[in-house]
Amino acid sequence: MLTAKQASFTRIREAKGKASMRSTLSSKKAEELDMDHIFVPFPDFLWAYTFIGPFSYILWKRKTIVLKLRKFLHKAGIITLKCDYEALAATLLLEQTQAIHYYGRTKEDSELGNLAGFFFADFPYVDDNCDFQIAALFAVDIDLGTKRFVKAKLGDDNLTAKETVILLWYNTIAAQHVKLRK
Repeated sequence: MLTAKQASFTRIREAKGKASMRSTLSSKKAEELDMDHIFVPFPDFLWAYTFIGPFSYILWKRKTIVLKLRKFLHKAGIITLKCDYEALAATLLLEQTQAIHYYGRTKEDSELGNLAGFFFADFPYVDDNCDFQIAALFAVDIDLGTKRFVKAKLGDDNLTAKETVILLWYNTIAAQHVKLRK
C-alpha cells in the first residue's frame, strides 16, 4: 500500500512519461485520500482559473452585497427576517450530511405518525458557559410526511426547533465537515 503522497507522486511521474496529460490516475491504491496532492494538468488549471475563478468571485461579491443590504434594512427596521426552524431542522437532517445519523422510522400504521429518528451518540456541543460538553445522546424526530421537526432531546432536556437547528449546524461545521475532509 502506498501513502497518499507516494501515490500522488507516482501519478505525476506516470503522467509526465505519457504523451497525454489526461491519464494521471495510478492503478495502485492509496491508504488514504489526500486532497492536497492531486495533480491537475496545466490546461485544466488554466481553464478553471480563466472561467470558473472570476465568475465565482462575481457570484460571491454579488451575494455578499445583497447580504449586507439585507443586514442594513433589518437593522433599520424596514424588513423583518423570518425563519421556519421546523423545516430547516428537517432539511439539515434529511438532505445534508447529518442523514448518516438516521436510525429508523415508525411503522406506517403507527399512532405517532410517519416519523424518522436521528440519533447522535456522544454528541459534542458547547454549553452556555462556553465549555465543551458531550451529551450521551442527541435524538431528533422528523415527520416524513410534512418534512418538519417534531421533537428533540439532548440528554434529558427537551429542545425547541431553534435550539435543535443551532446544534445541528454546529455539528455540521465542527464535526461532520472535519470527517469529510479527513
